[in-house]
Amino acid sequence: MRSSGKWFSDFCPSNLPRPKESVKIETPTFVASYNWKNSDNPVIFVPGCPAKWSPPDLPYQVLKDNGQAFIDQNSHRIPSASFDPFFKALLTMNPDFNMTPIELITDRNSLRKLLRVVSGKVSQSWRIDVDIIQDTMFFTRWEEHQVQIITGSRDSGYGHEFEKAFLKFDTALQESSGHHRIIRYSLGGIECLVRFEADGYISDDPDVVDRILTKTIDGSPAPMDEIGALSLLQIQDSIAATEVQVIERGCIVNDDDILELKSCSANLRMQEDIPQLWISQTQHLFVGRHQKGLVETEPEKIEMTDHFPIWEYQNQEQLSSLVGLITEIKEAARGSKVGQLMLVYKMEERPNVLRLYERTGKGLWLPSGTREICWGRKDGDREH
Repeated sequence: MRSSGKWFSDFCPSNLPRPKESVKIETPTFVASYNWKNSDNPVIFVPGCPAKWSPPDLPYQVLKDNGQAFIDQNSHRIPSASFDPFFKALLTMNPDFNMTPIELITDRNSLRKLLRVVSGKVSQSWRIDVDIIQDTMFFTRWEEHQVQIITGSRDSGYGHEFEKAFLKFDTALQESSGHHRIIRYSLGGIECLVRFEADGYISDDPDVVDRILTKTIDGSPAPMDEIGALSLLQIQDSIAATEVQVIERGCIVNDDDILELKSCSANLRMQEDIPQLWISQTQHLFVGRHQKGLVETEPEKIEMTDHFPIWEYQNQEQLSSLVGLITEIKEAARGSKVGQLMLVYKMEERPNVLRLYERTGKGLWLPSGTREICWGRKDGDREH
């Protein structure tokens, strides 16, 4: 893995401290959200809005996936500062957010990787960058490639095109290329902020569209016919071109309405999908079945609130190990003088261990003033 410095610590999945209490997610709360704008410059709509469940008439032939698909859109659009949109959205919606109680900030993907480690289900090598600001630890997702090119060949699937066919962004957000949400909860006593991408939402509320507005730079609502005329310079002309720019457009969607869409031509392996949905507390799963892209039956709607308690009970050993692992990583990271580290799991190593290295290169980048606002300290102060 690139950017690795000297070895710092090892973690053995079979030898981790575990909390005495049962592990579950408690008090999940919506914090902020944003949509990426499909443009050459990094621009987000805040709060944005997920694509709405809008199934076509059946039968319907879904096209094969073809073209570019994001693996990690945040890192792709702003490679040196993937948490820039996170904080721009958070501070736009919560200007005085107090970060001091938060112990972990992470993407859902990073928690899934660590859960696979303690469950003995890792299928490929990976890396996660680790940084600490005061008592808050950051897990930054790291991928060798942020996008994949799908050629539409014989081996291509239908998942991305299935989403396009059954989920639609509102007219005011047609330029969106994905909706991301930030939620807060306690995971086994660890206070977390977790970011994840949401496929869509389901709602019978006819007024959602009416609540989608754009605000001008002075905060007043802009008429919908003027939205297209708002240039980036009008929105935030003080931001450098390399930083994320914010357009206040969209409406807040309740967490209870968020959905995940899976498409398959065979039986869905629910046990493999539950961890992803549990980490983001996504309550609705839609399963669209097809034969070579032909959809003839309505997608099945599964309420995940019926499955989460059972899955938690059956996986207490793994969840306890996950909390223990996060705790151990944080304790080790606190002892670093450089404050920039990286977690690495290599499939080829035997026995399998999770290694922590000091990280060379640039550290965690946050928007100007963020540390002072969220942690009560100036940007130049020592972080840990």
